[in-house]
Amino acid sequence: MNIFRVVVLLALVTVAFAHPSLAAEWQDGAGADWNSVLAAGQKEGKVVVAGQGDLGRPMAEAFKRDTGINLEWLTAEPRDIDARISREIRAQNLSIDLFFTGAAMMGMMHDGFLAPIKPQLLLPGVTEAKNWKEDRIKWIDNEQQYFVIAGEYVFGWPVFNSDIIKHGEITTWKDLLKPEYKGKIAAYDPRSPGAGQAGAAYLADLYGIDFVKQLYIGQGAVLANNGRQLAEWAARGTYPIGLSDLPTNIESFRQNGIKSLEIGTMTDGPGTLLGGSSIIAEPKGVAHPNAATVFVNWYLSRPGQEIYGAVWTTPSRRTDVHVASVPDYTIPKPGAVYLDQYREDWYLNVRPKLQAAIIAAFGGQ
Repeated sequence: MNIFRVVVLLALVTVAFAHPSLAAEWQDGAGADWNSVLAAGQKEGKVVVAGQGDLGRPMAEAFKRDTGINLEWLTAEPRDIDARISREIRAQNLSIDLFFTGAAMMGMMHDGFLAPIKPQLLLPGVTEAKNWKEDRIKWIDNEQQYFVIAGEYVFGWPVFNSDIIKHGEITTWKDLLKPEYKGKIAAYDPRSPGAGQAGAAYLADLYGIDFVKQLYIGQGAVLANNGRQLAEWAARGTYPIGLSDLPTNIESFRQNGIKSLEIGTMTDGPGTLLGGSSIIAEPKGVAHPNAATVFVNWYLSRPGQEIYGAVWTTPSRRTDVHVASVPDYTIPKPGAVYLDQYREDWYLNVRPKLQAAIIAAFGGQ
């Protein structure tokens, strides 16, 4: 983790402790059922949550402050978390109460291995429609029971080095096929699940797999397996056009004084909606069920969403969460038509076909 991220996370903890009123506000209107679950969770003493490392410290300190319950954080990448959860569920040997994930665990849901989240939403501050964009809690699954989309952001835009690619020079995706950009493009590797595949899938959905072949293969795009490397290449001008990078990487360079990174606005495709790893899921039969319910409600309340949004520089779907560090290009614009990749029907029916076509386009390498 770089120095800037450390400073941000320390600042988050400081700000959280400087506003103790939030600890009371997020429980406003709580009833007897909530008070009973909170007391039981405090008796259990802890909740074990798996997620990416940067969230661990600020969430553990704020959750302890707000609830009196310890948060034990297990750090791992999303694909490693999902693999571990799958093994533990099938072995009936759970060590994790909750885990941060994306849409990839819907198979476990359909197999009956996950506990529904909706019945656990007890606080008015979580369940009231007015607290959420579009006046609704948004779910990935069609049953609207298991996967709440807590944070949602626009993804799929290109990033340019503005010292080399002048502002307004590229305004459409098809502009990237011009001969002068051959050898100047780098992209997050689309062959593996994650940001790279999400970006390529968006373009395949928008213009077809032949367009993806022309852009990635025909234009000689260099593939990266590390988003920070992708942002660094763009910043240095090594490859001044970057595809499918994440806001956290771009904003990290910008906050460290790099002024040349510009987000492209494409008139023929504004981007796709993703929920990242903002979804919290629970296996059946966890060791600390009451503490898990407390965490779910806290995470979906204002304090938890402010921390998540600030750490990952992505917008929350809550209407009362506005984090200054979240860049404007990640916030969905009214009236814009985005491809929503975090819908069960798209993810299970359309995505696999695009994924297979993308892998085949690169020869399965």
